Amino acid sequence: MSSTPDARPVISRPDVEAALVTTVDAGSPEGRLTVADEVVAHWRSAPWLDGLIALHCFTSTQSNNVLTYEQWASEESLGKSLADETGISRARPGADPAAGSRSLVAYRLHKVVRGTAVGDPPPPARSFPIAAFPMENREAARQWIEDLLKSEETVAGADRAYPGAIAANIHISLDGTSVLIFSEWLSEEQAITHMRVLTRAMLADVGNSEEDLGFLYRHHATLGGTTG
Repeated sequence: MSSTPDARPVISRPDVEAALVTTVDAGSPEGRLTVADEVVAHWRSAPWLDGLIALHCFTSTQSNNVLTYEQWASEESLGKSLADETGISRARPGADPAAGSRSLVAYRLHKVVRGTAVGDPPPPARSFPIAAFPMENREAARQWIEDLLKSEETVAGADRAYPGAIAANIHISLDGTSVLIFSEWLSEEQAITHMRVLTRAMLADVGNSEEDLGFLYRHHATLGGTTG
């Protein structure tokens, strides 16, 4: 399966039931590309499994993190991948056991909030703000999302005509203990401006601090399908 570094990942594709998000601390800014390339090389060498739709790799521009986003047709197929410690989802290619932290969380897409200032279909996204928020359970996660969106309407109105905003893809983890907001923007500068003003105000309104803003990422490579 070939990689397509210039393709735009489609986060909200309808044939995906579950997504696995993995973040790895590469240890240094210089290590991000090395780790990302090792991840993609591992994906290329592993068998393409039934139920696997697409694999996406991102590097942070604000931290040492490398983030991967796996899209699966079903929770069952993702579970089988996670059960294989040497497979696509569990292996740590090139990782030093003493290196930085690593996390794996399985999600389901809950809601997509689209910006209205870009065309349809939108141009390719170039910046991906990604943030995760701990939750007590699935019901608390749903309520937090609704409160956040109500805060957005109170602060900025309901039209969402933010310059450069393509979409916010809001996920809830399969166990209900995390909300992931995976956003798509035309440029990093536009994303930063939005985060500094509106996102910060929205999070403060629902009891979160600016430390919860997450990080900005750039797309590194995609394997598999890129269209919904």
